[in-house]
Amino acid sequence: MDMDNKKIIELLQEMTLAEKIGQLSQTTGEHYVGKIDSEMVETGPGFPAHMLEGNTLYTIGSIIGVSSAKITNLIQSEYLQKSRLKIPLLFMHDAIHGYRTIFPIPLGLSCTWDERIVQQVAEDTASELRATGIHVNFSPMVDLVRDSRWGRVMESFGEDHLLSGQLGRAMIRGYQKGEDGRIAESGVAACLKHFAAYGAGIGGKDYNTVDMSWREFYACYGKPYEIALQEKPRFVMSSFNTFNGVPVSASEQMMKDILRDDYQFKDIVISDWGAVAELQNHRVAGNGKEAAELALKAGIDIEMVSTLYLEHFEHIVQENPELLQDIDAAVLKILQLKNELGLFENPYVDEAVEHEVILNSSFQEHTKEAAKRSCVLLKNEQMLPIRQDCKKIIIVGPFADNNQLLGNWQCKGSFEDVVTLAEGMKRVDDSFDLDVYESLEDCPQATLEQCDYIVVAVGEDWQLSGEGHSSVNIELVADQQQLIRDVKQTNKPYACVFFSGRPLALQNIIDDIPALLWCWYPGTQAGRAIAELLTGQDTPSGKLTMSFPRHSAQAPIYYNEYSTGRPANESSYSSRYQDCEAGPLFPFGHGLTYTGAQYSDFQISSHHLAADQQLTISFQVSNPSEYDYSEIAILYIEDLVSKAVRPIREMKKYQVVDVPAHQTVAVQMTLALEDLQYLDASLQPSIEPGKFHIYINDLDRPVFTIEYR
Repeated sequence: MDMDNKKIIELLQEMTLAEKIGQLSQTTGEHYVGKIDSEMVETGPGFPAHMLEGNTLYTIGSIIGVSSAKITNLIQSEYLQKSRLKIPLLFMHDAIHGYRTIFPIPLGLSCTWDERIVQQVAEDTASELRATGIHVNFSPMVDLVRDSRWGRVMESFGEDHLLSGQLGRAMIRGYQKGEDGRIAESGVAACLKHFAAYGAGIGGKDYNTVDMSWREFYACYGKPYEIALQEKPRFVMSSFNTFNGVPVSASEQMMKDILRDDYQFKDIVISDWGAVAELQNHRVAGNGKEAAELALKAGIDIEMVSTLYLEHFEHIVQENPELLQDIDAAVLKILQLKNELGLFENPYVDEAVEHEVILNSSFQEHTKEAAKRSCVLLKNEQMLPIRQDCKKIIIVGPFADNNQLLGNWQCKGSFEDVVTLAEGMKRVDDSFDLDVYESLEDCPQATLEQCDYIVVAVGEDWQLSGEGHSSVNIELVADQQQLIRDVKQTNKPYACVFFSGRPLALQNIIDDIPALLWCWYPGTQAGRAIAELLTGQDTPSGKLTMSFPRHSAQAPIYYNEYSTGRPANESSYSSRYQDCEAGPLFPFGHGLTYTGAQYSDFQISSHHLAADQQLTISFQVSNPSEYDYSEIAILYIEDLVSKAVRPIREMKKYQVVDVPAHQTVAVQMTLALEDLQYLDASLQPSIEPGKFHIYINDLDRPVFTIEYR
């Protein structure tokens, strides 16, 4: 039975200051049992370990990067044997899109727009984590991202703040599994990251400076955190970047005024890996003591991996005795979480349960369905699905039979568990006469002449995206472009399947692609999911959550850019590049199906909106196809005249509509006054009388004009 809060407070009072600081410090597992390569993951640079010698090692509060029930139990046992107060360790990990069962990367998941799917992914991930002795997951990442050069775009939910926040909420619900921020028995504590505006680094470079107006922060980049925090994650991770000239991990304004006061976060803040020590690299701290002091004053409760709290706490507290109260508050939250997780009663995990949970069949079905729903059909000149009379099929390209389809941050995922595209095609139809080649040169001429259809499997190697993997060039590599052109020269029907962790710039090759299925990195059941789509057993239904630039230099590009005095047109004196067509190659919200939903019967409850009213917009969505699928309906607004410049389009509502084959479904969306408001130059919600256009999916043609009086 869990301890009551009185006993937790008594435990806190029994702790020495050194033991309290230990609870505010996190390290890696090899200090206790040695390095076990297959079970320990490092996701950042190493730091000197001299502060972890002797008894200090047995005051530490949490461990990062350790996996498997056997190893977490081993470390916990070693720790508790030598810990004076026997306070159990918390184990934390980065299971960004799955632990052992790997789901599509978050950017792919976002293209489902489906909170049900995202929550299920998080629930399955939490079950695997908890079965292996892990208590906290460093996810979700809701950083708003508009620049596909940034490597960590693959971890994001895209370029819209509303969608990012709502999917973040769904993931938190799935991880924690309890109500009102509580953690269920098979759940884990969610850690919202990276606060704040980490995805806005200048030039798309990781760890880079962020510089924006406060209006842009509160209206856009801060919104996903504000929305997701309503689901009460137990942790927030501070970001590496500077904001308003101060590193976030040293910013009392960001961590106290905004996170604590404005966004009302009450729980535990943890730094990112080594971010406290890196305050010295930012040159806001002249030494380790100053760095630790800045972080403690900013409200960083746990220092991840670096050991400056441990090294300098005595001098810091002597000079700043008021910090003792903050330290006690932070330690109390950590002890209460450990108690809620039942660790004082039983700090270990049943190793037999791990084998029952990991990679179970229901998780495999969930990852296959998530992968199908995350794929986006970007282009189709009647080349997909593959006709049923096409039996002699060639799959060609570097991803034809490649099992490295998990993407970065693959946690404990194994390439050996992955169903490749070739394997998936064989499984969905054993009547296929299938030939697989990495390059077209490997294919005998006779085989090429006899084939009915070619699937070209290309994309970006998984190691080219993720943390620390920003790129100045996001074009498809030259030899893969040439492969597509060579396939075109065969005059055989063909389609292209792309894998990547980011939108790529495809202007140079798009005209040579008759059908394009974008699969991101789909996870463990990649091949099964894609094969079912290619062969017409199901239809793609995903829609983009990030705009695709035409060329690398067009990034960042996003749908909700601000209006300008000279909008892009054919004139040289407009907001455009002289050597590139205006607009993205594929815009936010774009995505095809094999037949296409039909929208009709648009109605609105009123063309006028007052402060105490809601407008109801209704319409019909018809599915003329043979497929049951989920259509994504998106509502945008355009403020025709406002005192402050607003985006040309703003998404305000979206709805995933399940539409059975040959059926019509009625859809309703509502708009209230707050949906029309914006932040003015004084950061106050504002709205002026005037007209607004309403768009449904189509960014160019409004369906209604309404007026606020």
